[in-house]
Amino acid sequence: MQLRDEAARIYAFPDGTVYHFAVRPVQDKYGIPYTEVMATDVSRLAALHAALQQENERLADANRRAKRLYDNMPDIVREEEILKMKMQVHDDIGHTLLAARRALRHEHDLARIKSEAAEWESSISLLCRARQEDAAEDPLTCMQRRAAVLGAAVQLRGAYPAARAARELYALILRECTSNAVRHAGATELYADSEHRSQAWHLCITNNGAPPRAEIKEGGGLSSLRRRIENAGGTVTVHSLPVFVLEVTLPDKESIYDTCYDR
Repeated sequence: MQLRDEAARIYAFPDGTVYHFAVRPVQDKYGIPYTEVMATDVSRLAALHAALQQENERLADANRRAKRLYDNMPDIVREEEILKMKMQVHDDIGHTLLAARRALRHEHDLARIKSEAAEWESSISLLCRARQEDAAEDPLTCMQRRAAVLGAAVQLRGAYPAARAARELYALILRECTSNAVRHAGATELYADSEHRSQAWHLCITNNGAPPRAEIKEGGGLSSLRRRIENAGGTVTVHSLPVFVLEVTLPDKESIYDTCYDR
């Protein structure tokens, strides 16, 4: 006989049956005390409970996978859009190459050649459109708009550099922090405090998400970000406990950012 739960007095027997034992003191009509033991066969209930636990574990695993998919949805949608654009550009350029070669071989008139050239311009513009849209917008404003898509608001507090290259690096840092904070801590707000002192920019980033349970190990995104910042002559400090804080120091030298930012 195996004791399964001593508090509830539930026993599982070798033949697979499960019984619940209830023990209570009683007295007969003469006041003589006795101990009453009642055994109830709960084998069916125990089997259903085990099956329910397995189903709950399966649903919990499915929920974790669904959450990972939801967390990565913006990246998935973006990759699909890029793939769709690449396929369209591939088809358009293939078509215009053939059309241009045919026009040149058959010595078509100038109007026909100009028409083919217009199709070339349209295909090339697809390649440049995304970059042009981002270039026309302030990097920090663009970063806040992208964060909103993830359901997070980034509050910019303090003084920020005016030079575009420095703002682009700031935006890159905040995008990575936003993605990690939403994905790993369930954050909905990020707080970015920036100030200029001693010929350097100082940025401190926190969020309202759940605090880390242990020391944060830098993944690919944060490690890549550290390399960019250090290549610019800056420093990165990550505080895990009691709350997450990322501190960045960047030199106030515009030319140095050209070596750390992929344009």
